Amino acid sequence: MSAQAPEKTAGSRRLLLAEPAIWLIIAAGMWVYSYRFDQELSSYALGPVWWPRAVIVLIALAAVGTFLHDMRRLGTWGGTSRTAAGTLDGGEAEMDGQARLRLGAAIVVPLIYAWLLPRAGYYIATPVFIATYMSILGVSRWRTIALTTIAAYAALLLVFTRLLYIPLPTGNWPGFYDFSNWLLVLLRA
Repeated sequence: MSAQAPEKTAGSRRLLLAEPAIWLIIAAGMWVYSYRFDQELSSYALGPVWWPRAVIVLIALAAVGTFLHDMRRLGTWGGTSRTAAGTLDGGEAEMDGQARLRLGAAIVVPLIYAWLLPRAGYYIATPVFIATYMSILGVSRWRTIALTTIAAYAALLLVFTRLLYIPLPTGNWPGFYDFSNWLLVLLRA
């Protein structure tokens, strides 16, 4: 074993600690900030602070879960790691053209989705985004993409329109706005 291997492992551990620590600091800051709008609403028993805090808790859980997964991947909280690219000790792997294309698409597609939300509306743009993003992430079976998209979309609609009563963008393009309002009336009935 070379003298550089322990340094790489220690560097890998620090890097593994840095990301969840940053996310936990962000979550803590958002939790403190949420007290600004902690007030009672007559139309919603849980108040406006409930859903942001639920998202904050999910962010914190995801950070801790990612950290634990990465530490488990390192072995017994140390030692050698085998990354998805197949390198040992956290070494850098060369990205091929397809991986670069997927990385670029993983960055650009959410930006396109954010641009489409006020125009096409949440109710049409979201299922297209979910299916497209799953494809970018490597899911190739159309049946898996379709079933997961339907399940995730249905869960999101029920949570935001029935449980939280949060107004989602309906879009302002003709046809998209009409469909979004029709679906919203149907869901809230």
